[in-house]
Amino acid sequence: MPRFTLPACALVLALAACAGPRDVALLAAPSPLAAEPAPPAAEPARELPPSPSARALPPALTENRTVPGSGSLGEWRGNTPRISDPDQFRAVVDADGVLVVGDSIARATADALATRLGAAYGVPVAVNAHPGRPTAPAADWIVDHAGLIPDRGIVVVSGANDIFAPLGWWRQVERVLAAADGRPVYWLTVHVDRWSGDAEQRSADRHNSDWINDQLRALAAEHPNLVVVDWAGTLAEDWLSDGVHPSPAGITAWCDLLERTLGLVP
Repeated sequence: MPRFTLPACALVLALAACAGPRDVALLAAPSPLAAEPAPPAAEPARELPPSPSARALPPALTENRTVPGSGSLGEWRGNTPRISDPDQFRAVVDADGVLVVGDSIARATADALATRLGAAYGVPVAVNAHPGRPTAPAADWIVDHAGLIPDRGIVVVSGANDIFAPLGWWRQVERVLAAADGRPVYWLTVHVDRWSGDAEQRSADRHNSDWINDQLRALAAEHPNLVVVDWAGTLAEDWLSDGVHPSPAGITAWCDLLERTLGLVP
């Protein structure tokens, strides 16, 4: 007797015809939506830390405390810089020496510092000092040459040429801190009181110097690797030759201060 095979769809229809309404409901295919598990309850939103740009800034960094009377910055690019040769910069990195970047004050003191540290401790010193240079182009050089900063850190002597426009000076310090990438930044405080000026200029010089130093200290409170070296706070009158630059006695005192700050002597 010949055998017939029903297609699967016909078999399903036949079974459905024989079944009652309750059986048909059982044979119906389950809904794909019903088969999916319920989605988990949403987690509460996490609070994100405030971004650095949104941090509350202290008044020293936001208020405009500029006192007119200091005048304006003169042309400085034609002044003769003191720049170590490439081999000396490399020696400072390799031997964990001292890198000094700054202005005419650094120019006046760096050679004596190099002689002392080299003779007493075998610590090499490399210098990039440009008289009259304000902090922004000094920071440019540091950022471009961040690989020359030794693990011991960098000494920055800059700010005296920023008393003419001190508002926002601290941003240049932050650029240097970013370039140092956690290595120590030893920044000397500023003292400008040009003896050749009149009473108004000298008062403005001192006030604007103090504000730059306030900006520096405000940043040091936020950055543990920023070390404020208080040159202005330790000055004796005979340490200056003109109200800004160190005298021979001042150069000796300058080297003493940095020697202690760098931990080379107790």
